[in-house]
Amino acid sequence: MPIITFNDDLPFVSVVVHGRNGKTLILDRVLLDTGSGGCAFKTDDMEKIDIVPDDDDTPRTMTGVGGEEYVLEKQINALQIGDMIVSPMTIQMGALDYGFEMDGIVGSDFLREAKAIIDFSSLEIRKG
Repeated sequence: MPIITFNDDLPFVSVVVHGRNGKTLILDRVLLDTGSGGCAFKTDDMEKIDIVPDDDDTPRTMTGVGGEEYVLEKQINALQIGDMIVSPMTIQMGALDYGFEMDGIVGSDFLREAKAIIDFSSLEIRKG
């Protein structure tokens, strides 16, 4: 079972991002955010798996507790937490500079599609 860890009183999980050309990226410090409508990752990390900004990308605004940030909406092959996988998956990419260390955000779009159960008593996230 994927484990939930707490850093600075915030829940984090490890995810596998499936990019282009068979490339994958494991990110170990991804915020588990049920209040976020979508998933977001750092542009620099996504470029490692050939998810790069294109001229035809449409900029979007992501609004959260830290304010507004301009992001690009991109499609990846899949997003995976343990045995939960959503394919294909639309994500946001941006700077994600919120004043604390994190590799990205897993939002409610992935959690709903994967039918995830978040169990804080056992610090696990699993498929329902």
